[in-house]
Parts: sequence; C-alpha cells; structure tokens
Amino acid sequence: MGAPLARVPAGVQYVFGDEARLRRAVERRVLDVFDGWSYEEVLLPTFDYAELFEGGLGQGRARTYRFTDHQGELLALRPELTTLVARTVATRLVDEPLPLRLAYSGEVFRFDPPRRGRHAEFHQVGLEHLGTNRLEADLEVLLVCAEALRALGLAGFRLVLGHVGFLGGIVESLGLTPDAREDLRQHLDRRDPDAVAEALAGRADPERVAELARLTTLTGGAEVLDAALALVNNPASRAAAQELQRVLDTARAAGHDALEVDLGGVAGFDYYTGMTFQVFVPGVASALGGGGRYDRLMSQFGRDLPAVGFSLCLDWLADVVARAGGAARLAPAPAAEALAGEDLPALFRRAAALRAEGRRVRLG
Repeated sequence: MGAPLARVPAGVQYVFGDEARLRRAVERRVLDVFDGWSYEEVLLPTFDYAELFEGGLGQGRARTYRFTDHQGELLALRPELTTLVARTVATRLVDEPLPLRLAYSGEVFRFDPPRRGRHAEFHQVGLEHLGTNRLEADLEVLLVCAEALRALGLAGFRLVLGHVGFLGGIVESLGLTPDAREDLRQHLDRRDPDAVAEALAGRADPERVAELARLTTLTGGAEVLDAALALVNNPASRAAAQELQRVLDTARAAGHDALEVDLGGVAGFDYYTGMTFQVFVPGVASALGGGGRYDRLMSQFGRDLPAVGFSLCLDWLADVVARAGGAARLAPAPAAEALAGEDLPALFRRAAALRAEGRRVRLG
C-alpha cells in the first residue's frame, strides 16, 4: 500500500516554506493593486457543470477534468474563471450598478498535452470589467495590469496587443472552414510562416498568400499597424487595426509605453471578440498571462453585457519575482523567538504574550 500512495499524479504540485510565502505575498500585492482601482473580490466555486465551460475553451484547446456526481450530473473542475464570473454577474448581481469591477484569485485545472513547465493545476489572479464597451475600459485593464507588474518590482515587461477581428476578417474573406481556421490559428500561434502559407495555398494567389504569411512577423510598435493596413483590405481587419491604433495612441499619451502589437497572435479562448493581450517579461518565453474583450459571453446566461478582463499565472509570477531577486523584498524570511522550558504554563503564557505583540514564536 505504501508505494502507490507515495506517488504524485502528473501535473500537480506541492508548494511549501519560502516558496509558499512568496506566492502569498505576490497574490496580496496584486490583489491590493486591483482593490486600489475599486475591483471587488469574488470567491468562485471550484467545480461546476461541465457544459458551462465548453463554449470558451475552443476546438483543440485544453481539456477539462470531469466527473459525475451522485445525481448523475456531469461536472468539471474549473479550467478558467472568467466564465464563472460572467455567470455570477448574469444571475446573482443583476441589481448592481454598471460597470461592475470584479477580481478573483484561485486554482484552475486543465489537461494540456505534456509540456515542460506546464502543470495540470495552477493559480490564476485576475479581474473583469463588465458593462461597458468604451475605450477607457480596455485602457483601464491594461494599465491596472501594468501597475500590478510594477508593484512586484518587475521591469522590462511588455503587454502585447492583438485583435480577434483582424484574423477574423481574413478568415471570413478567404472563406475558411472551421477546421482550416483552427489549423491557421495554430500555425500563427507557432509563428510558422511556411505552415501558414501551406494552409492558405489555393485560397488566394501566391503573392497574396505570401503577404498573409507575413502576419507571423508583424510585431512591434505603431509601424506594425501601418504594415497591417497595407496587407488587408477587408473592413473587419482594417477596423481591428484602427481600434488597436487608438488604444496604443491613448496609452502612450497617458505615459504608458510598455505596449506593443502582435497581429499574428491568437487569443487563447474562443469567447474573445475584440482586443486581446498577452503579458511577457524578459527571459521568459511563455506569456505570464493575458486577457481581452469578450462582448458576447454574457449573452449565453441571459444578460447581454460587454466585458473585458485578464488573468495572470501566480505560479509563474512568483518564479519570475524570485529570479529577479524580489523574494527578500516581498516575502522576507520571518525571524522567530525560540522559547523553551519545563514550566509549560509559564512557557505558553510567554508565547501568548509575544503573539499579542505580533511577534513570531517557535516552541521547543
């Protein structure tokens, strides 16, 4: 019996000691920033009906952990938290004034194909701004995200903007099937221009296909949007590029220059409808988080509200903070006063007195 019970399932993790202390400190610091922008924390269930999450994950995306309860209902561990927030707003917060600003922190569970550094469970901390489709809401979530990263002492980070409508307009103009659309999205995600060209072969003339394959290289500043407008002529793609131009211009005019554009990027969930973004820090290839606008998700719960939000992976944030030398500042190793003695009543009276002063004690 001993050996099997000592095994740890693939994808789970144990965190303790200094690492756990750092994660809690990072979580508190990020949630404090959210609170400073008037985002109220909401606590969400760990599992729900499996069908609740099916619309957002998308074809070929991460799969949920499912199980059946005693009544025969098919349930799933939450693979993300935005859908739960949306359903909560639609069903339990209908009388609250808009816009609503909500924040959350908690574990999510996904089965991804095994990849280095990926876990089946990880911790997300994020926020949702619901009830307006105005530009200032998009800008607000971007600037709150940037402030949270600065509050952790991170430098050189980038918020890389994309737009669902840009790729969507191209897909629509080429008449791609759902399967072909998913193939194209995966090739763009892998930054593979040859595969993009192959996927589009026969859909347009070779010169046009070569131009569209350049999407994998369209990253950078405002010049990217100029190049994009030269590449596309369909209304949806052009409107998407122009919307990103307004976001970029306004953010920079407000003194925020950590924003870039990546028109070859793809959103991680199918519920996104507009601007999206990913968070990158120097020395880390994968995004630490991201988000975007999702104006149609709420309608499936009977309440049609536009919304925008983002989440950050707490696990990876804490690791980046530690590697940047920020652990000692955010979560210094606490000193404890050692107490010992044979007179137990006196020992515990002394311990209680020190604790009342807010001191840390260690018996024995």
